[in-house]
Amino acid sequence: MPRKTPQQHETFAPSRLNPSPPGPAAAEAGARPGLLLGTVALGFVTAGLEVLGGVLWILGGSRIGDIEAALGTGENIGDTVVLLGVVSLFVGAAYACGGLMALRHRLSVLFVASGAGIVLNSVALLSFEGVAGLIGLLLGVGTLLLSVLQTTLRPSRG
Repeated sequence: MPRKTPQQHETFAPSRLNPSPPGPAAAEAGARPGLLLGTVALGFVTAGLEVLGGVLWILGGSRIGDIEAALGTGENIGDTVVLLGVVSLFVGAAYACGGLMALRHRLSVLFVASGAGIVLNSVALLSFEGVAGLIGLLLGVGTLLLSVLQTTLRPSRG
């Protein structure tokens, strides 16, 4: 086995075990800023709550429809609640899809999902004159604001 002189030290390429020092090149290589991860996390939390709320609205609306049919009121409030539940499921799916796309710095679907969530929860808030939809409305506004901040604060590439 040949003996190595001091000038023949082995050099190792940067790897996951031996990362390169942080700097602008490392930041552009794939690191995600905290604001983006916060936006994505809020989008996923909102997606989960929208889907859960949609399922509960559908179940509750069908029960209300059964009660209305038994009493013969003809109000069709149950149908409205079921419709809001179905729309809430679609909005939840849009939030989840937007969260996944936001990880690749494509925030347009998250913008649309936030806008749809704000409209849906505003309708629920105004229709039922209570706190129904208030949490979803606040989360939608928060997600929209974080998305706007992420877009405006992103450094220009070029």
